[in-house]
Amino acid sequence: QILFVDNDNFHGRIAEGMLAQIAEYNDALFTLFPYSSTVDSSSFGGTTPPPPMDPTVPQEALVVCEALGLCSITCAEDGTAFDVSYCLDQYDLIIAVNEDIQSRLLFSLPPDGGYEHKC
Repeated sequence: QILFVDNDNFHGRIAEGMLAQIAEYNDALFTLFPYSSTVDSSSFGGTTPPPPMDPTVPQEALVVCEALGLCSITCAEDGTAFDVSYCLDQYDLIIAVNEDIQSRLLFSLPPDGGYEHKC
């Protein structure tokens, strides 16, 4: 399972859709399971990030999804909040869509959680 994490409820959704399309094209849809999640990076501070400010899909994301031919059902779903305590154990690969999110995710790792080798 692969999780794309963004802070705008937009880029992770597009990356998820693109990976799903690539996996389907290469007959690997039952091997790769892409998902996306959103964090509010402006107030990301504790060990558990807050939920997205607004889980509804930005209109721009729907336009891009349609233009790229991505699954309209998946693209139209509400965004999900990133929860470090849940997501680290549930996904094989977590991809931050930018360096700010990556550094914040690494900072939020539990100090003795055993995740150091995964990052």
